[in-house]
Amino acid sequence: MERLAIIIPVKAPRDGKSRLACVLPEHERHALNLRLFRHTLDQVAALSDIADVHVVSKSNDALAEARQRGFATYLEPEACDLNGAIALGAQQAEAGGAREIMVLPIDLPWLTSGRLRSVVDEFHAGADVMIITDLAADGTNVLLWRPIGTARFQYGISSAVRHADMARALGLRITMRQDAELSFDLDTPQDLQTWSRDAGAANPSGATRWSGW
Repeated sequence: MERLAIIIPVKAPRDGKSRLACVLPEHERHALNLRLFRHTLDQVAALSDIADVHVVSKSNDALAEARQRGFATYLEPEACDLNGAIALGAQQAEAGGAREIMVLPIDLPWLTSGRLRSVVDEFHAGADVMIITDLAADGTNVLLWRPIGTARFQYGISSAVRHADMARALGLRITMRQDAELSFDLDTPQDLQTWSRDAGAANPSGATRWSGW
C-alpha cells in the first residue's frame, strides 16, 4: 500500500471565516478557527499508521503548533492562493516519497479519524480520485488523488465538477459522493447556527468556550 500524504492548508486563525463576521466578532472567529484547526490535527494524528501530515500556512503560529505534533510544515508564500498552497504541500509530499494525497480543509466540524479511515479504505478499494462534495454538491470538501503528479487543483466555484472533469480527461477512476460527516462544512452563518444547535444537543452540559493563541 502506498503511503498517504494528508495536505492541510490553513489560513492564519485571525483571517479565516470572514463570512461569519456578521455574526461573530473578530476574537470569536479567531477562537473558532483555532478550535477547528486543533480538532483537525487531533483527528489526523490518529492516522499516523497510514498517513503523514503536511500543513501549509502563512501563519507561523499555525506551523509551530503543527510542528509540535511532529507534522511536516511549509511556509506559504505571501502571493500564494489556496490552489498554490495545496500544490506546494503536494509537491513536497511527493518529493518525500508519497504517491497519493488527501487534501483536507479545517472547517469540517464533524470530522472524525474513523470516518477518514473508512474513506481511505474506500479510495484504495477502487478509485484513483475520490471527491467528497459539500452539501450543495458544488465544493470539494475532501479530495484523494493518485498519482500526485497528475493533480491540478481547482478549488473555488464548482471545484467538485472541475476536479472530476480533470480526472476523467486523464482516464482515472473516480468516486464522487456526499458523506454524512464530511459534507458539512462551516462556512456561512446558517452553517454556524446548525452546528451550534447540533453540538449543543450532543453536549448539553455547558456552553461552548473558545480560547486563542
